[in-house]
Amino acid sequence: MKSSSKVALQMAISEMIQLHAFDHLLDNEQAKFRSLVSQWLTSEYDPSLSESLSNYLFKANLFGENISPASIQQWIYAMSSNQLMNVDNRGIFEEDFELA
Repeated sequence: MKSSSKVALQMAISEMIQLHAFDHLLDNEQAKFRSLVSQWLTSEYDPSLSESLSNYLFKANLFGENISPASIQQWIYAMSSNQLMNVDNRGIFEEDFELA
């Protein structure tokens, strides 16, 4: 049985895919990403798998015209509840994102 935090992330990923947040990834990257999501959802905690998945999750384009504040909030909640993002009462830590 999936934990509620994994279900929350699965729903957030599905929404972001529908909102085209990962359209900028190359076809092989999208295939690898979907494979990692599937593996992560069905596996027990695996730090290396979580790290590989988070590398793709942070590539989501949260600035697309279809992305709403509510979907970003759902995204951040799902990422943080699965320990894929550091959030505290001050907000998201800077080291969670690559600065261009």
